[in-house]
Amino acid sequence: MISLTREDWSEIYYALEAKLQALRQGKYGPEDEPGQDAQWIAHLDALRAKIGPDGSVAAHEGVAGTK
Repeated sequence: MISLTREDWSEIYYALEAKLQALRQGKYGPEDEPGQDAQWIAHLDALRAKIGPDGSVAAHEGVAGTK
C-alpha cells in the first residue's frame, strides 16, 4: 500500500483545483459530448471535497476514510 504525506495530498488537491479552473475557463478545447465539461467539473469537485481543503481530510483519515 502506498502511503501519501499531507504534502502529497495537498499537491493532489491543488492539481485538481488547477484542472477545474482550466475546465471552467474552457481551456480544454471543444467538447466531444454535450455536457462533458459539466460532468468533469462535478466529478473533480466531488474528489476535491473528499480530499478536503489542502488535502487535510485525506491526510488525516486516509483514502478509505474519505468514502
